[in-house]
Amino acid sequence: MKVGEHDIDVEKPDLVVLRIRGEIDPAAAEAFGAAMKAQSGAGGAFILSLVEGEMAMGAKGRKAFIEAMRGVPRLANAVVGASFGARVIAQLVLTAARVLARTRFDLVFFDDEPSARAWLRAEGCVACGATSGPDRSSGTS
Repeated sequence: MKVGEHDIDVEKPDLVVLRIRGEIDPAAAEAFGAAMKAQSGAGGAFILSLVEGEMAMGAKGRKAFIEAMRGVPRLANAVVGASFGARVIAQLVLTAARVLARTRFDLVFFDDEPSARAWLRAEGCVACGATSGPDRSSGTS
């Protein structure tokens, strides 16, 4: 699905792939949130965010995204290709989502997509190859 400059793809049964290009306005933020909510099961939602170029998200976009997250028990978001500025924005959204949407929001940055998918698989993402729940043997998550 195309939302402005961005793309939202779903890999059944439980992964949302976001291709983020530029500004995430409120409409895009709402669409991202709706896709994540639609794919979230009892364990939450798995997201692979592929950032192409610079990413920006204003206060209205952050608010729209956080509102869309209400009711999702957990988000596991693997981000690939984010610049320092994009990472700062993502951390702001993460902190606000944890407090305001009352959701568990795990956010990890990766240099490449295979590493990101491996982490999502360990977190329990079936579309990434998990056959059961999260691998908690490492003590993370």
